[in-house]
Amino acid sequence: MSAPRGLAAVTLALALLTAGPALGADAHATLTLVRGGDSVTLDPARASDSESALVTGQICEGLVRVKDGCLQVEPALAESWTVSPDGLAWTFRIRKNVRFHDGSPMNAQAAAIAIMRQVDPANPYHAPGMYTAKALFEHVAGAEALDETTLRIRLNRPSASLLFSLAASQAPILSPQALERWGADIGSHPVGTGPFQFLEWRRGESVTLVRNPHYWGGAPRLERLVFRTIPDAGARFLEFQTRRADAMTGIPHSDLPLLEKMPGVQILRVAGLNIAYLGINTQRGHFRRTNVRRAVLLALDREALARLVYGQSAVPAAALLPPALMDTGFVADEVNAKGDLAQARRLLAREGLSGGFGATLQVMDIPRPYLAEPRRMAQAIRQALAGLGIRVRIVTVPWADYVARAGQNEHDLILSGWTFDTPNPHELLRYKLGWDSSGNFSRWRDERFQALVNQAEASRDEGERNTLFRQILRLVAAEAPAVPLAHVRDTLAVQDSIKGVTLQPTGGTIRFAKAYREP
Repeated sequence: MSAPRGLAAVTLALALLTAGPALGADAHATLTLVRGGDSVTLDPARASDSESALVTGQICEGLVRVKDGCLQVEPALAESWTVSPDGLAWTFRIRKNVRFHDGSPMNAQAAAIAIMRQVDPANPYHAPGMYTAKALFEHVAGAEALDETTLRIRLNRPSASLLFSLAASQAPILSPQALERWGADIGSHPVGTGPFQFLEWRRGESVTLVRNPHYWGGAPRLERLVFRTIPDAGARFLEFQTRRADAMTGIPHSDLPLLEKMPGVQILRVAGLNIAYLGINTQRGHFRRTNVRRAVLLALDREALARLVYGQSAVPAAALLPPALMDTGFVADEVNAKGDLAQARRLLAREGLSGGFGATLQVMDIPRPYLAEPRRMAQAIRQALAGLGIRVRIVTVPWADYVARAGQNEHDLILSGWTFDTPNPHELLRYKLGWDSSGNFSRWRDERFQALVNQAEASRDEGERNTLFRQILRLVAAEAPAVPLAHVRDTLAVQDSIKGVTLQPTGGTIRFAKAYREP
């Protein structure tokens, strides 16, 4: 039963009053970040984009999380866990005395609801737009609270990646009281347990958070956190340069030399776990044929594209999985990323397409962590494919509609990408190329791929998993449903007076729980 509206209003008022000066005008206690795009939703279960996850990651937490500065998983709202001998039952001990921002208790029942609302379409809190649920929790058969502090997750097959899934940005736990009150509109009224709590969202302009004074990990020193949306890169740069902003993301590579020379500025960089790629619609026109898709792959000199679009901010991608995953033991095969236009022309001639043909290329209207200048990349691809006789028409789609539009099967080619929430290859492969995933913009269906991915996801043997991932990448390269373009170094510009900000290698995550401003 939902809380009475009067009680909910009192709870919110008390929470904001406890936050103290956050509602005042003390700019020294406020950190403002400027970014190129707004969040799509603040419901973590439906946040399949980095701009949404950047904000929800401050508000909400999961059972586990990726440790600062590395790729290892550590406890968060769960203090510990055990696994049954057959690998089908995981038991989590929930951290005691943690409360949601609305004052309700965080317990095992809340954790079970957070999982089951994604797993079970009949769940009353399930909602459209939970795009990554299939990839993250397809192996979950159920979740139940055994008591206030004990959660049992049952699997339908052993999974080596459950902890990674629970550390993903889509797995945090929301207040059941808030879910009952807001229903499908929870994405505009998020209530979690994180270091900051939601205050206001001005769509297309800003999201404002205030500190959680009762945070179990210690109250943040910042009192207010503001994420401002400024699509134009020049305008973002000016806001940062004139110190009206404390931090900036979505930095074009051409601006980096200027930022590096700017006094009082620090540049944070990590080798990003991400991929920018060109999706090829395998269910449309000439692209149904493998030789045509391979011709597109061979026509693109990925080394030249990376230099042109990213400068020194990225490395050309030989495969969908980033080199940073080598830290987990995975090493991909060496692949030539320079392209071969002569061979590409021979493949088209073999298909009777020497004269070329027309195609559409869908591109987003805002920068992404893996693609700071989408339009520039689209134009470079158009120019490269013109040399093959493929006449590309660029179609720009607003980011808020991008995923839905991609599912309408209207594009031939599409610019897309992925920032890894966890160092788990299964996350990208299953969501972006799984035949029944809404994130499969290539609309590729290959039973061999599906079987290999399932086998790798279930294996607990690291050597076997890495062998399987290499087989998967060879299959993807041979069938060419997608062309890997670049792996981008995640970059954040921060004023020197700001300390304690952590830029994570996963998901383009930025953590502000320990951030503060020097006097």
